[in-house]
Amino acid sequence: MKPRIGLNCDIKHSGRLRSRIAVTYHELVSRHGATPLVIPPGVAPQEVAPILDGVVLIGGYDYRCGLIEGEAEPERFVAVHPRREQADLLWANFLLKSNLPVFGICGGFQLLNIVSGGTIYGDLESEVDSTIAHRAQQPGEELPNHEISWFGGLPAVPEPGLYQVNSSHHQSIKELAPGWQLLAQSKDGIIEAAHAMECRIVGVQWHPEEAPEEPLGNKLFQGFIHSCRDLAARRI
Repeated sequence: MKPRIGLNCDIKHSGRLRSRIAVTYHELVSRHGATPLVIPPGVAPQEVAPILDGVVLIGGYDYRCGLIEGEAEPERFVAVHPRREQADLLWANFLLKSNLPVFGICGGFQLLNIVSGGTIYGDLESEVDSTIAHRAQQPGEELPNHEISWFGGLPAVPEPGLYQVNSSHHQSIKELAPGWQLLAQSKDGIIEAAHAMECRIVGVQWHPEEAPEEPLGNKLFQGFIHSCRDLAARRI
């Protein structure tokens, strides 16, 4: 039986309120031999966790819970819909205490770190001196790529070395939460990947769902699915 992977989704107001998710997210799950189950806001984690073997927290806009209390919204801040933020916070807190394998992508990675006690840069371009393009400058542009240093530290993944990954974010993790361990970093010091709970939770700042041929992200996701498959086998 294929492992069943839950994915959170976005909320957007466009005439009417809509739940939505980029096709590339559930295609990533399917491509690695698992069954994606999209979970809209309003469904409590406890309702569906018993039928899940793992969870992917997707990227998106910015979380208000990452703001420093009393400070103004940073430049380029675009908040996720409040209903999504409320649902995602419930999921992040639940997942930290669960036994489910978790894979956080971009904003999903940032949220897991925030809930665990870490901090984020509110806007990289105004807070970090860097020549690396971490996002496309115009809508519809191809995502920029840049080099990262992969330090290793997870089972069944490539040896430490340099890899090219895509990038689509204006926020990123500033300080890792206690208990999290660094896995990868870009030349300007931005945290690109980390893990927690003895590798049960892995997060990446880039978007492996948008790059089917990118080796590092897909190898990491393959390892995540392997953990989900192990959990599914133990439940039989």
